[in-house]
Amino acid sequence: MALLVGLAALYAFGIGRPRYQSMSDFLVRQPMPPGMMTPSVLGAVLVGPTISGSLEDGRYLEVYLRSPEVMKRVFYRFYNQGRYTRRSPDLLAGVGSKPNINQLLSFYQRQVTVAPQQESGVIQLTTTGLDPTTALKLNLLLLEEAREFVNQMNQTISRKQLDYALQEVRLAQDFLDNATASLNSFNASNRQLDPVQEASGSTNYVIALEAKLVELKVEEGTLRRQYRDPQAPEVQIVADQVRELEKQIQKERASLVSPTGRNFGQRAMEATKLQNKVAFATERLKSAMTAAETSRMESQRQLKFLVVLSQPQIPEMQDWNWRWKLFLGLIAGTIALRGFWGFVSGLKARP
Repeated sequence: MALLVGLAALYAFGIGRPRYQSMSDFLVRQPMPPGMMTPSVLGAVLVGPTISGSLEDGRYLEVYLRSPEVMKRVFYRFYNQGRYTRRSPDLLAGVGSKPNINQLLSFYQRQVTVAPQQESGVIQLTTTGLDPTTALKLNLLLLEEAREFVNQMNQTISRKQLDYALQEVRLAQDFLDNATASLNSFNASNRQLDPVQEASGSTNYVIALEAKLVELKVEEGTLRRQYRDPQAPEVQIVADQVRELEKQIQKERASLVSPTGRNFGQRAMEATKLQNKVAFATERLKSAMTAAETSRMESQRQLKFLVVLSQPQIPEMQDWNWRWKLFLGLIAGTIALRGFWGFVSGLKARP
């Protein structure tokens, strides 16, 4: 047992290459809505979503920063430079010369720790290197990856929402243009500005003619009572006016509805339908523009940004925790193994 303890101490405190850790702390926050006052020292920077929102973002970042994609972009450069290659006499620290992707990913994930703090929502990023410079550079690069991830995620979501809203505006504008063009084409083909108003004017004209006809008939009746002779010139003049006016009224009425005439009824109905379509298209465009503006403002309000609370520093001293953990772990394992072997030996010694 003493030999095993000695070997454990020799590796942990002698042969084992030193490890260095660099730490940084950051938050993921939204800007504070205008008009809100806050007693916070950092003001609108730290006031925004609740701690739970930052913790949720921290869990996303934990998965992302330890993902194979980030490893290939960030960790490969250190591996290719030999920063994490195994070296004699410590043949346990680092990775071999030709590791497969799973071995490299597993090793990389052991060098990176992303720990959201439950009480404050602060996200702590810890990176481990076999030299101080590597630990610092890896932390800085992962901070940039985290910032890029937050920006890209927000920009992608906001852009998709805004693009959809703007697409609806374009569709509504096209619909309005087509409806307006159809109405203008209809008016041009019928050589009129507003069939509804023209139909109303023609109807009023017929009504006025009928009112005039009533007056003439009253006058004709009065003259027939004054003159006993129905062929009297005075009576015939008014009677002729009545007949001509009746013909004119019939002609006007027939022209209002006849397909070969002005056909105001059909044209007014068609014009009303086209005008309603234009009115609907106008309201649709207004609604789409309002929705697009709302989407733009909402996307701005929901934008998140990464706030670095403490920048990573180059470690001046190596991390001794792993040495003590390894040494004490080996001792505990040796003791447990010795106890188990003694227990088994005792069972065999029984008759």
